[in-house]
Amino acid sequence: MLGKFSEQAEINASASEVWNLYSTIQFVKFLVEKHIVEKIEFIEGNGGIGSVLQVTLPRNAPYKEKFVSINDEKRVKEIEVVEGGYLDVGFSFYGFKFEVIEKDENSCIVKITIEFETKDVENIHLTLGNLPVFVAILKATVEHFNEKNK
Repeated sequence: MLGKFSEQAEINASASEVWNLYSTIQFVKFLVEKHIVEKIEFIEGNGGIGSVLQVTLPRNAPYKEKFVSINDEKRVKEIEVVEGGYLDVGFSFYGFKFEVIEKDENSCIVKITIEFETKDVENIHLTLGNLPVFVAILKATVEHFNEKNK
């Protein structure tokens, strides 16, 4: 079974300004500084396509994710879990996508989409555990740019 969930928020900053955070290594540092993620270690790469990171969320075992796509023109970054996490509980695919969509020159929409595949429909409720993480990312982004652009 394939599934998808999305959350989004409007940000009071230009799409390019927000993309400059989301598309670079600064985003990794941002997630740790805002206490959304406990720890992130680069296993391979330096933040570009193909980079593999070990991510530790509060109260969870670490898992590995890979940056599979970073499209600067469309402002889309796709990440796939490649070891541990949801793959250990029956998912055959678990990934997420960050999109920065220009609204006008001073605002944009950040949309985060979780995509997954599992044969066991009972696993679907497990994906809801990540929604608070993505809501926290959106909230921290809104606060960051509201402070920065005062």
